[in-house]
Amino acid sequence: MVFRSPEQRPSRCPVYENIDQSVSELFLLNADDPIKTHVMGLVHDWWATAPQSAIDQYADNFRSIPGAAEFLAERHLPEPLTLADLENCAPGSLGHAYRRFIVDHGLEVNLARNYHEYHAGLVAEGKLDRMPDDIKYAFVRGFMLHDFLHVITGHAPDIPGELGMAGFHYAQMGSIYHAMRTAVVTAHVAFVRPAAYTEAMDALAHGWIMGRQWKNLHLTKWEEQLDRPLDDIRAEYGAGALV
Repeated sequence: MVFRSPEQRPSRCPVYENIDQSVSELFLLNADDPIKTHVMGLVHDWWATAPQSAIDQYADNFRSIPGAAEFLAERHLPEPLTLADLENCAPGSLGHAYRRFIVDHGLEVNLARNYHEYHAGLVAEGKLDRMPDDIKYAFVRGFMLHDFLHVITGHAPDIPGELGMAGFHYAQMGSIYHAMRTAVVTAHVAFVRPAAYTEAMDALAHGWIMGRQWKNLHLTKWEEQLDRPLDDIRAEYGAGALV
């Protein structure tokens, strides 16, 4: 490791080859306060100036996931569920637990529908022209699945729970959203809130290990398994694994 003396250091920020300055500034804005800014703007803005090699690697990584070829070929996008769709689900079932998760925590029942509309607007404006079509689809489908995966894995919708889900999603799908969420959070801890290092890293690491050990939850049509006992799903996909 070489340490430069002050007179040897550049007097201005260099121009980097792979990370556009506007993206680096947006990254720092997110790292400064991840709760206030959220990472979604960073994720969407990155594509316009992203290195093509990085885009290709994200696409290749995604397509190499076992079962992804069928998932991508089908482009399954069902009509988002409403609370009324879940009213008759029996206690102990996935549908009942999913409904309770939304209601008990006061969550946005139209999250998937709202993101789909927002995403369509970005596409229409040309802001996602360099995002591969497979990843565009995965973004929309991912918002439909996110709360199902909260329920199945048992992660609460609080900061530790969302960090755990970020680690879980990243481990199973290698997605840019959760890659950047992880990068922003660790940068925030490193530069702003060092006292949070144990809580943040425990949550991320727990989710990551869980995601590596469990069968992939992202490629299943959970909307078609609402009546299935939640305990059976957890047993099949890996609840017995060590985390």
